Amino acid sequence: MKNNIRFDLSNYLIHFFRDIDMDGDNAIVLPEHMGWPTLIEEQSIPAILMLRSALRNGRLWATWSFRNGVRTIYGPHPAVCLTDMPIAAFVEASRDRYARGEAMGEVALVFPKATMRSLGARPAIYGLSQGVANWPKGVGGTPRLLPPEVLPLVEQYRYVTDSHPIDWTHEREWRWPCRVPDYLASDDTVSDWSDIPGLDLYQENIVGMGAIVKTRTQAELVIRDMLTMVQSEQAPGMAFSFVLVTDELPDLADLRDQDKLQAALAEATIDINKYFIVNADEVSRVNNEFNQLVLQVEQSAPLPKLGQRGGCWLWLHDGASYFSRLLFFTGRVFVSNNGRYLARLPEFSLDRDLIQREDMTKRLADLVRETFGVECGYFSVLDSFNADTVPFYAEEHDTNISYYNATWMYK
Repeated sequence: MKNNIRFDLSNYLIHFFRDIDMDGDNAIVLPEHMGWPTLIEEQSIPAILMLRSALRNGRLWATWSFRNGVRTIYGPHPAVCLTDMPIAAFVEASRDRYARGEAMGEVALVFPKATMRSLGARPAIYGLSQGVANWPKGVGGTPRLLPPEVLPLVEQYRYVTDSHPIDWTHEREWRWPCRVPDYLASDDTVSDWSDIPGLDLYQENIVGMGAIVKTRTQAELVIRDMLTMVQSEQAPGMAFSFVLVTDELPDLADLRDQDKLQAALAEATIDINKYFIVNADEVSRVNNEFNQLVLQVEQSAPLPKLGQRGGCWLWLHDGASYFSRLLFFTGRVFVSNNGRYLARLPEFSLDRDLIQREDMTKRLADLVRETFGVECGYFSVLDSFNADTVPFYAEEHDTNISYYNATWMYK
């Protein structure tokens, strides 16, 4: 009989996100560039935007967890913080703490515990067995280094104070150390998300990640991000496994039976794998119909004229739609590094001016909208046939589509 089958144990570690008030005490230093699709126009940044940003950039920041200008993480290495709470307990605790105004909400990334342990994550150390004569105060954000004879430098990222009346043992915290030499994170402005060292999410060792969100709408947005990262080949095919919608869970306080708990979690969980399954007959049918629309536009277009050069594609605004997934399966559609689902149009002669091909793609977009009910438009790049370069142009469109990660989408 195994002794680890208990309600208060978990096979997962959870990294949760919080809402951020950029005018408040919990403000953070945001990179100047968080990816082209990320649009922040408000001072209040919801946790779900930060979750989507982490997925899109493939990294969790390692930080010093500053409080009142002082590092709470000791030693020479910043860390990514996680909790060992079971998923049901996390949801219950996050609801209660969010209601009290604390910095914790029902939005998180979930990692298999065994995976994180293999990458170097370890449980926090609460308190020390011997005192320290000259305690490192960390004034002005300076490093807080404990004497090595009390705790080796390589382990100091794990230390959590237990000085009365502070007690964080209920967090059951784990930490993953970022072993970047001489990394002294400061308040200096950083230009890009990747400039901040941290845990790379899409390394081959990390598979079966999940996400926890509050609403079905949030789940659909997160699923689109996961699908995009896999289909753009920025994430491995097995990187993700589920998204849990907490609004669809029953009262967790009543779920003290493991079987009932697992059934409730399964009922509120969206399986990512189904988005990679398509019907072969449907693939053939839709691809043939789309090919006919492309040829129809090409054959009815005016004679080619010389002018600006560059690439032009049909931009499908919803990459998770069944239509987009069918065309992706044929190779007609690919995903740019910025997350756009673009259909190749080799039938449109390159002897044509770029503006002429843009007009033709607009016409194709109208036909696709009429035939398949799919929102789309043109996307082009001047003087290049690489969809990931600039300058690029797009037909006027609704900025509330899932491609964008924007503060106003979470009202």
